[in-house]
Amino acid sequence: MSTDEPDPRLLRVSHADRDRMVEILRDAAADGRLDTSELEERVERALNARTFADLEPLTEDLPVAAPAPPAVPDALASASASAEVAGAADEVVRWQAAGQRFRREGAWTVPRVIELGVIGGSARLDYTVARLPEGGRSALRISTSGTRLRLTVPPDVAVDLSGVSATGSRVRDHASRQAVPGAVTHVITVTGTMFGGSLRVDPSGRS
Repeated sequence: MSTDEPDPRLLRVSHADRDRMVEILRDAAADGRLDTSELEERVERALNARTFADLEPLTEDLPVAAPAPPAVPDALASASASAEVAGAADEVVRWQAAGQRFRREGAWTVPRVIELGVIGGSARLDYTVARLPEGGRSALRISTSGTRLRLTVPPDVAVDLSGVSATGSRVRDHASRQAVPGAVTHVITVTGTMFGGSLRVDPSGRS
């Protein structure tokens, strides 16, 4: 690689790349290659990774490679792609937490796309009086481990949980039971992975 070419290891990782890294680490722990404390420490680093270079050290002593960066396109294509990614990034907000209580309540502004990575502890997103994005849709991409995640929604907001992959986790949707047909004005699409813990969707007013 010439010094004029960009290093693909410095490309930003996506939520899918982070999820794949977490899966690799959990498989290693299941094989007895990592103990619990090592797994938790590396999973936290994976969830906070910004570039492919951040992921590489997590598998240096394991018989498996970290997710690889895509091929770097030529300069013209790269400039075009960078502009597109920059526009998309404005719509994405990433939140990370470990071993603590994470909360978004009250009249908070909901991003069009939330990437939420949580290890242990609990997390709650209360949409009751939140300011929702225009267009009637928003996305919540999750990557949790041993976390109690709770979503609270008003009657006109529905939650689609069909894209959640849960391993050893409990997923319950109490809000859909009280939904009024034809009254939904906004849909939150939840995707991602859960290892242990729980995900619960409650209607507003439920304690």
